Amino acid sequence: MDALIPKDEAKLAADIAQGHYCCVGQSHSYNGVQLVPGTNAMMMREGGLDRLDYDPGTGIATVGASVSIEQLKRFLLQHKRRLINSGNYMKQTVVGALATGTHGFGDRAVMADAVTQVVFLDGAGRRVTLDRGDPGFAHIALSFGTIAPIVELSMETVPVEAFVSTSHVSRLSKLEQLKKGTVAANWIVLPYSNLDDPVMMLHTLAPCAQAERHADRKPKWFSPGFLAKLIIGHYQKLDRFLPKLRRPLQRFVDRLDVTQRTQIQTDPEDLDYLYDPKPGLSSERAPDILRGMFSTTYTGYNLAFFVPLEKAQAVVRFIMREADDLRDLGFFLKGIISVRELPGTSDLVFAANHKQPMAAIDLFADPRDYAWLERLQCQVMQYEPATRPHFGKSAMLPTFRSALGEEELATLMDLHRRHYPQGNLMFSERVRAFLGVGRPLASEAVAMAKLA
Repeated sequence: MDALIPKDEAKLAADIAQGHYCCVGQSHSYNGVQLVPGTNAMMMREGGLDRLDYDPGTGIATVGASVSIEQLKRFLLQHKRRLINSGNYMKQTVVGALATGTHGFGDRAVMADAVTQVVFLDGAGRRVTLDRGDPGFAHIALSFGTIAPIVELSMETVPVEAFVSTSHVSRLSKLEQLKKGTVAANWIVLPYSNLDDPVMMLHTLAPCAQAERHADRKPKWFSPGFLAKLIIGHYQKLDRFLPKLRRPLQRFVDRLDVTQRTQIQTDPEDLDYLYDPKPGLSSERAPDILRGMFSTTYTGYNLAFFVPLEKAQAVVRFIMREADDLRDLGFFLKGIISVRELPGTSDLVFAANHKQPMAAIDLFADPRDYAWLERLQCQVMQYEPATRPHFGKSAMLPTFRSALGEEELATLMDLHRRHYPQGNLMFSERVRAFLGVGRPLASEAVAMAKLA
């Protein structure tokens, strides 16, 4: 296998004609969608496809395949513009993020929903351009690696804006009440707190002109609220290095029965969309005690999937009970269960919220316990057939096919075969198995053993 870095589009087109290849950007979380053993890897992030343009008349930005999300966001700030929505992993390529369904939360949560035009190279290295509304666009704009290499795309942007960001420590039973009047909600629960009404931490956004303002209530020294805030502030370290304390600590916080609220006005030039009161990236400064709880991927292995928004609370309670029953076998969820709400719908066929509003459920565990996370995902899917995959962080199981739609997947594969009749664009074993595309590719071990 050779790693090929396209210095320009002409070099990329020439490399495509030389044999089987896959395209690799900067991966997000544990994304193996484009990693194909034994196949030439086009290293798109390191390449020279770095176009960055902005049209002030339309508010449309055009971006090349080598551009990261952070680069795009810094470029847009020069024009006082921002993305409609975004995940907060800054090193990921823009094209990779959109192709694999990366999302934020709130209205138009899936990033690819803002795409207006896609430009990719077919199997002969020729340019193909699809605009929003063209046949095939709704399948190709979010195609999890089956249509590539996308060399550039255009997308809507919006003016920079400040929000009122409110964080609560409360109970899950209070969720709907606390969300009223807000435009976006991201919440977490402590999985080893009360199984019927767990401790919840809620983060909401509201436009400044519409937000209901509250004065922050600071807990008194050594009050239950003070102790809870102290534990939350050091929770990440305690959870990471003393896993046996996860359940006792969460039970203790549960017994304190604390209610807290903090409120800030976000900076309109906040880069990572964690909605804090300072511009730039939160990684460039010390973490906030409460909002730090919403950045948890580094604490362990992460698996995510989508469920209907109306079922989110029930799914979380189900996972809590199943996980609690598994602790006698030595398995513990790490820290929290995270939920990002996607209350709108998308025209893109493979977007999480194509058919209905959805919630993204994120589970965390120690790397050696990843199989338990897959088991929990499978159990949820047994009871909620509408569960859809997170293409970067789900166990890609054939049982997802019915939720995505057999006809829609067949249409996607027809598009793939139309644009790559040479069979030179490859995708990973996980995706091949998921799509049921012929025999598996022979790995090095298979070839050495002469199994195939």
